[in-house]
Amino acid sequence: MPITRAPKKSKWYVVWIGHSPGLYPSWDKCRDQVEGYPGSRYRAYDTLAEAKEAFEKGLPRQNVKQASAVQVPLGRTKAGTRGPIVPSISVDAACNMTTGVMEYRGVDTQTGAELFRMGPFNGSSNNLGEFLAVVHALGMQKKISGSLPVYTDSRTALAWVRKKHARSTVALSDKNSDLFALITRAEEWLKNNSYENRVLKWDTDKWGENPADFGRKR
Repeated sequence: MPITRAPKKSKWYVVWIGHSPGLYPSWDKCRDQVEGYPGSRYRAYDTLAEAKEAFEKGLPRQNVKQASAVQVPLGRTKAGTRGPIVPSISVDAACNMTTGVMEYRGVDTQTGAELFRMGPFNGSSNNLGEFLAVVHALGMQKKISGSLPVYTDSRTALAWVRKKHARSTVALSDKNSDLFALITRAEEWLKNNSYENRVLKWDTDKWGENPADFGRKR
């Protein structure tokens, strides 16, 4: 007499933050949406009805999973060294030292996918761009309760973030008033917000160029 096994109970997965947020009927399909996406958030439910209700309510504050962070070597990592933590966010700035025109951006460390880009700003410096980029990444993560590490190759920016103040020698002028307004907002954000993210130094000697680099070095 043949024995018919009861079908394995399947789960439904809600992806609030990922490549394409929505409802997915299997882990494989859910995984495609969350792996490699910085700050991804998802959760499994026993029924479609529960999943629909949870998705409509929005991202809960507790019991939500995030794609795990691991340390892996990237393309130019020297042999025998550990790579940067991924998933993570890398930031960088580019500033023309002759004109003072600056822009900054943040990318997914592992894939290089651009997450944000700001500028150009007049009358600035590279360190100011790095400082703003770090705070931008922290603010972006705060909105989604994210805790991804943030990498910058600027020791000056790291110090400014720790002190919650950009001690730049760049002077305020008519052409950079919008930049200084943004700096003030960034400093106030640091003073009024806490965050779990580690802000780390990108090790160029071991890992190669920062993935957020604009590629304009001569």
